[in-house]
Amino acid sequence: MEIAEIKAKLSLAAVLHHYSLKPDKNYRLNCPFHEDKTPSMQVYYKTQSAYCFSTGCKTHGRSLDVIDFILHKENVSKAAAIEKAKALAMAAP
Repeated sequence: MEIAEIKAKLSLAAVLHHYSLKPDKNYRLNCPFHEDKTPSMQVYYKTQSAYCFSTGCKTHGRSLDVIDFILHKENVSKAAAIEKAKALAMAAP
């Protein structure tokens, strides 16, 4: 399965659900990549990406797709994140 196929089949909503993360009604959530008391991560379902606005976050300044989200959440290599995303995509209905 190619990366483009993985991204087409695996939604950001499915990845968030896998990690038991639920954005609020404004599609914001407490960033899972740093200590966060107020929601600083914005989820964009239209572009299947997420962005943390906190300058203290290791992902600040980068838009995260499903693979990048897994990479940072699991703290693994890009190859391992792609394999995890592939497994999640194959398990998706």
